[in-house]
Formats: sequence, structure tokens, C-alpha cells
Amino acid sequence: MGVSHSRHDGSKSEFSDEQKSFSELISREQQFLHALIRTIGVPPSDVQDILQNANLYLVQNQSKFEPGTNFRAWAAQVVRYCCLHYFRQVKKSRGLIDSDEVIEMLTVESVGYYEEIQPQLQRLKTCLSKISPPQFKLLYAVYGKGKTLKQVAEDYGRSHVAVRKAVSRIRMLLKECMTKPAE
Repeated sequence: MGVSHSRHDGSKSEFSDEQKSFSELISREQQFLHALIRTIGVPPSDVQDILQNANLYLVQNQSKFEPGTNFRAWAAQVVRYCCLHYFRQVKKSRGLIDSDEVIEMLTVESVGYYEEIQPQLQRLKTCLSKISPPQFKLLYAVYGKGKTLKQVAEDYGRSHVAVRKAVSRIRMLLKECMTKPAE
């Protein structure tokens, strides 16, 4: 039975509840699947293509998924096969993983690790939201852009020592936030 949903332009579209919930499952796992593809060793320039191919397969083979089973594990296996296909197309270029066993091991390990670290990542997001915008900007310059403290000091017109101390203070604030009991 279809459920009619209004679009922003006023037209109606027909989606079953099953299609909608399957789409939500796929959406919820995008960050994990992206990280898995990178973990397997696909160059950043090709990750989106593989993710798109995996998503297409998942949608086209929705009927093969058994509701109530582990969607993440199933999607991870799809990504695994897409990566194997990618590596075969690249014709085993030097430095790329092309072993089925290695890719399988990375897939299984990544599923478990991602589930294990999710609460910590959520906690870190909460802690990062508590620091001031200038503090966040400073951290981003160092860790997000990968600049050295010396480069950041030059960008900010501050001394290397002042930037190092500021970053150290921010890291201490984050450490305190991460280690205190959740509110």
C-alpha cells in the first residue's frame, strides 16, 4: 500500500512505508560506508563513485535484505564487493589492496569498530559544540586543515608559543568534557 507524501513543489509522490524505511536505513549508514571504503584503501578521489555504486545496488536489491537482520553488515558486504570490483578494474595497481581476504578482514573489523566508537564520536561532537567559535576555528586550523602550529601562528599573527598554549588549553577543556559523566 502506497503512502502519499507531499513534495515542496506541492506535487504528490508515492512511496511505500517499506521503501521509506529502507531509504532511511541507507541514509543512516552513509558515513559508515564512506569510512569503510576509505579503510579498505580506495583513494579519496574514487570513494564517492564506489559509494554511489553500492547505494544503487542496495536500492535495486532491496528485496534481498531481510528486515530484522543487521543492515550495516549487509551493506558492508555490498561495499566490500564494490571495492573488489574497483580493484580488479584498476588492474592491481601498486599500493592498492587486492586481496579478498584482506578486504573481508577490514570489512568485519570496521563494522565492529565503527559501532564501538560511535558513542565516543557523539560525545566529542557534544563537547566541540561547547567551545567558543574562535576556539573551534583554531582547532580546525590545526587538526582539520593539517597545518603546523607554526603555520597557524603565522596565519593568526601570534607567536608559536601562544598558539601552542591556546591549543593545549582547548584540548584540556575537551578532555575534561569527554571524561566527565554524561549529563
